[in-house]
Amino acid sequence: MDIVKQFKRQVEQAGWFNSSQTAVVAVSAGVDSMVLLTLMQQLPAGVRPRLVVAHVNHQLRQQSGVEEHFISDYCRQRHIQLAITHWAVADHPKKGVEAAARRFRYQFFAQVMQQYHASSLLTAHHADDQAETVIMKLIRGGQLTQLQGILPEQSFESGRLVRPLLAFSKAQIRNYAEQQRLTWYEDATNQADDVFRNRVRHQLMPILKQENPAFLNHVQQYTAQLRATLQLTAERTDELVQQIRRTGHTYSVARWQQLTVIQQRAVLRAIFHRAQLPITASYLNQATQLLANKQKPNAQLNLADFQVLEKAYDDFSIKSELKVPQNRQPADKIVVISNQWVPLSRGLQARLVPALKTKPEEPCHMVLELQPEDLPLSIRQARPDDHIKLSGGGHKSVRRILIDHKVPRAKRVHQLVAVTARGEVLWLIGLQRSARHVTAPNYELVLKQSD
Repeated sequence: MDIVKQFKRQVEQAGWFNSSQTAVVAVSAGVDSMVLLTLMQQLPAGVRPRLVVAHVNHQLRQQSGVEEHFISDYCRQRHIQLAITHWAVADHPKKGVEAAARRFRYQFFAQVMQQYHASSLLTAHHADDQAETVIMKLIRGGQLTQLQGILPEQSFESGRLVRPLLAFSKAQIRNYAEQQRLTWYEDATNQADDVFRNRVRHQLMPILKQENPAFLNHVQQYTAQLRATLQLTAERTDELVQQIRRTGHTYSVARWQQLTVIQQRAVLRAIFHRAQLPITASYLNQATQLLANKQKPNAQLNLADFQVLEKAYDDFSIKSELKVPQNRQPADKIVVISNQWVPLSRGLQARLVPALKTKPEEPCHMVLELQPEDLPLSIRQARPDDHIKLSGGGHKSVRRILIDHKVPRAKRVHQLVAVTARGEVLWLIGLQRSARHVTAPNYELVLKQSD
């Protein structure tokens, strides 16, 4: 079956689109995204959405301008809606350019989706990308869930992110492009082996394909099986969590102890995940020992982000360790002075100090890279229009975060935030930090509870 028929059948079976919807297609002018855009245009009218092309000129290469002009001409000639943005050179970091560029891209894609009321964002990830991602995860280590690799579809902003080419190899995509005499541009930086993915692509992938030509298909099968298994596991774990739940976020120690060891750890993972805590072997081992120890009916385990696992006789729960001040009449703004502890309220204090070797993940520290115009920092009440930067790109309103954390409406007005002199929210105290990029840390914002 040729790629056009296979693509059409896949789209129809998945039910991703229809003619009344709008889909944003991320197009870089590379061969993968140009093939994706071409295949989308060739879908039957009933399953072909209105297309909006989103192009980012990263201004990292001289060729970027040529690619932008090509995309503009291409879309104008075919009457396709086009959205273009530029990543300002002044915003390029000295380190971590690839990750920063990705954050910028997806923030732009989210804006385009909102502007055109699109239900889907399409990217041109393919089977080789999938295999490379799985290999990289295996080399780096981590959670089993990461070996799912790149998902065919997932939630994104108000809609979903779809990757229709994930079932096709790079060779299939390139062959189709050559047969159809498509125009595309090669990114020379993809040939440099100074990037981990490029080393996997150029050095490991050819060997694995030579060892077994069906390697890409096998990776696809394994990731599909793993997704199905993890989904079934999650459903069963949810049932177990409900079995040991008392009320709200409080659970029964005795019921937890009756579970098998595997079930106990699965339940703890789920509870940690819901509390937005890192799921590490150390935390799981310590929590298991604490809950299984009948000689200690009352105990606490310190966790990340000001949280603790508290055991009280037959109850256990995740609670906030930091007592965030809830002043009835708090000052509108409190300036944090370098090297001096500034009292906020009820024993909570803050200060700004030069960056040391403190790890960024320490719960009462936030490592920052500040410019002179960011200073002085202030701690004040959260405002309805405050937003905080997310790790995946984009921003989220403080109001939405407080709702997600089920903070009562009466307490939301007293929530504190740490902000720069320009009003950028750095820290929703006790709940969430900004994913502000840090290349050369020069300050640490430190909190402590003295009572």
